[in-house]
Amino acid sequence: MTSNSAASAPPARPDEWFTPKRFAWLLGLLICATYPDVVIGSGTFFHRDFALFGYPLAAHHRECFWRGELPLWTPLSYCGLPFLAQWNTMTLYPLSLFYLLLPLSWSLGVFCLGHLFLGGLGMYFLAHRWTQNRLAASVAGLAFAFNAVLLHSLMWPNNMAGFGWMPWVVLAVERAWREGGRRIILAALAGTMQMLSGAPEVILLTWLFLGALWVADRSAEFIPPQRGNAAGSRVKSALRFLLVVALIIGLTAAQMLPFLDLLRASQRHEGFSDSTWAMPVWGWANFLVPLFRARSTALGIYVQPEQFWIQSYYLGIGVVWLAALAVWKVRSPRVWLLALVTLACLLVALGDKGLVYAALRRVLPGLGFMRFPIKFIILPTFLVPLLAAFFVAHCRSQSAEMWLRTRRKLIPAAAAFLLVIGFVGFAALQFPMQGVAAKVGMRSAVTSGLILVLFVVALIALQRGGAGRFARLPCFALAGLVWIDAIASGPRPNPTAPRWVYEPGLAARESGMNPLPRVGEGRPMLSAEAEGNANVVQLTNAADTVVYSRLAMFGNVNLLDDVPKVIGSYSLFFRELSDVFTVLYSTPEPPSGLLDFFSVSQVNAPGKITQWMFRPTHQPWVTGGQKPVFADAPATLRALGSREFKPRQEVYLPAESRGLVTVNNASSPIITTREFSSHRMRIEAEAAETALIVMAQSFYHNWRAYVDGQPTTLLRANHAFQALEIPAGKHQVVLKYEDRMFRLGLVISGLATAVCVALGWRGKRQA
Repeated sequence: MTSNSAASAPPARPDEWFTPKRFAWLLGLLICATYPDVVIGSGTFFHRDFALFGYPLAAHHRECFWRGELPLWTPLSYCGLPFLAQWNTMTLYPLSLFYLLLPLSWSLGVFCLGHLFLGGLGMYFLAHRWTQNRLAASVAGLAFAFNAVLLHSLMWPNNMAGFGWMPWVVLAVERAWREGGRRIILAALAGTMQMLSGAPEVILLTWLFLGALWVADRSAEFIPPQRGNAAGSRVKSALRFLLVVALIIGLTAAQMLPFLDLLRASQRHEGFSDSTWAMPVWGWANFLVPLFRARSTALGIYVQPEQFWIQSYYLGIGVVWLAALAVWKVRSPRVWLLALVTLACLLVALGDKGLVYAALRRVLPGLGFMRFPIKFIILPTFLVPLLAAFFVAHCRSQSAEMWLRTRRKLIPAAAAFLLVIGFVGFAALQFPMQGVAAKVGMRSAVTSGLILVLFVVALIALQRGGAGRFARLPCFALAGLVWIDAIASGPRPNPTAPRWVYEPGLAARESGMNPLPRVGEGRPMLSAEAEGNANVVQLTNAADTVVYSRLAMFGNVNLLDDVPKVIGSYSLFFRELSDVFTVLYSTPEPPSGLLDFFSVSQVNAPGKITQWMFRPTHQPWVTGGQKPVFADAPATLRALGSREFKPRQEVYLPAESRGLVTVNNASSPIITTREFSSHRMRIEAEAAETALIVMAQSFYHNWRAYVDGQPTTLLRANHAFQALEIPAGKHQVVLKYEDRMFRLGLVISGLATAVCVALGWRGKRQA
């Protein structure tokens, strides 16, 4: 009886083969096939910000971790600045333990690929919830994991973590406001993980979309009649939504309070950003032809002129075509919402040329904190795969008669796309940009056209149905084409280099700096010319590229050798320090007095970025006995840039601090620095009369000064640095970094954790 029933059961639809487990295996295999050297450890990422920004930050975090130290402050960049508060350093992100515990040159690359996998898998579950079709979910998951934005973003570990959690946050928060209960806790945990990843733009756009989704979800079209009172449902879902937000704010307070504290004191403000690095007016053509007007670098990577944040934002011609068909054919409020938000983001990404961005900045001045309008492309990268999934599900749900009508419209729709692709390819030949090979755009157009034809064939073959041995082949073809489309669009994004290029101490041995600068003693500084040239120098070998940057101490690579540097590459640093840097780099030859005060012990030789010259006149980080000169900020900056500035004899203090200082003249105290670490400075000072001690370390209100154990006022010196007054005699001076906002955040995060545990326990009892 059982045997007969099984025999008569209808065969499973080919779509159902793509179960979560099988999709996870497929996604993992394709990621391994794309970057096998990173997975097995024979190579690792290095391109652009991975070597200059992400890897050094992770290395510094790892070193502090193994010292048993939480890196609240680092003295190695920008004359000292907060590290944890930067947010994108991922200091409190739980999954950072993966690269903290394992060999970094292997684990950080795998960390990025792991979040690529996490994002693709999350998109699968989100698309399946919205479409109820496993093939459609697989197409969306692969399209989200394999597109130019995410593959190029592998150079940013924090952005990859934010992308990886993006679909999970949308899925979990939507379920929370609909279902309540323990779903609220799960949504809060998912949102907390993304918040701690330190990808501000990804996080902001995720929650902007969630807000739009909630508003649309509460409309009559989204609420089934059987749910009862619509107004009551709206109130309940709003309360659940707000509870999720409140829990996330509480759980991440230990990260967010220090960040907001630093942001308030940083160089960023409402007018900080402009329309730099916006999508060019012809940029939409790159969604159809990825290499249109793209030029090749020395490493063989294609980049778009006028656009330097992301090299390409190509989402796949097949995926874009399916998304366009969804907007045309699928009558669903959710599809209309996805299309409307996508269009809005594409217009904003154009910057001032699209008019929308300028209007938004007038309405929302806070957008000035966010750099580069092109970053609004993040949201279409997330939404277009969902639109494609809706059309695949729409096709699979149609009857045979309805499918025949739909199929007749597929070929004209594809022909229209091919016509536009051909026009773009023709424009690449007829209107080439300077420095761009015209034939590259045409070849890219031909490749896109061929892949689109294969998509059309696969979709038509898919709808022929059947339950035979080969019924699943069109499903595999459609899913596989998504990956092929991403790989065939150009050279592999984010190439790799051998792992030895990140060997600790390499630059210290090979740079030729003698003596090597150490904390409290000296700092190297690249000239303005060298900073500019290091950005444009192109080498054809991956290993040489990284080694060159390390020898030049460019970006944050000094962290790999524990060498303190005047500047670095961080999103936030102090506003007053930015003013002093403007003075420092305003002339080809910076004033020698200011260089001495900065403790610049090495500068690169003219025209030789990787050759360093020793400056014997530099002074240590801690000096004493200067005569105070009281002046306002403009006068202080003029004095610092003057050739007459003598940092050993005078120090400029704000006029408002006159009542806090009793010193009138220069003196000669004996200063001995006994300890100089990230969060503590201990100095022995002996003075015949009241004197000033001046520290060439950035002034920040979290530093506290103590003389013989008693608190004393820490003064702002030379516009952006530290000073304090000591009485006559022999004294022990201690400076401590005490981040009170971090401590308050820890308390709030602890309370929020207790609330989550209580809500989870209560929900379990009710269940």
